[in-house]
Amino acid sequence: MILIEALGHAEAAMHTAEVSADLNRPLLAPPATEDIRAGSARLLAEQRAVLVPDLARTLALL
Repeated sequence: MILIEALGHAEAAMHTAEVSADLNRPLLAPPATEDIRAGSARLLAEQRAVLVPDLARTLALL
């Protein structure tokens, strides 16, 4: 799963991402631009997601 947080849908995206991580499914996330305690930044900090800094790296991991 690739996590992209969309405005207005962040809660649904995070729920899906957390379930994916709990099921040991690969979770890819772009660099966090928000507070380290929220969203993909938190999942990256907790090492529950893999950082994918660009499209080429994302495609390589798929």
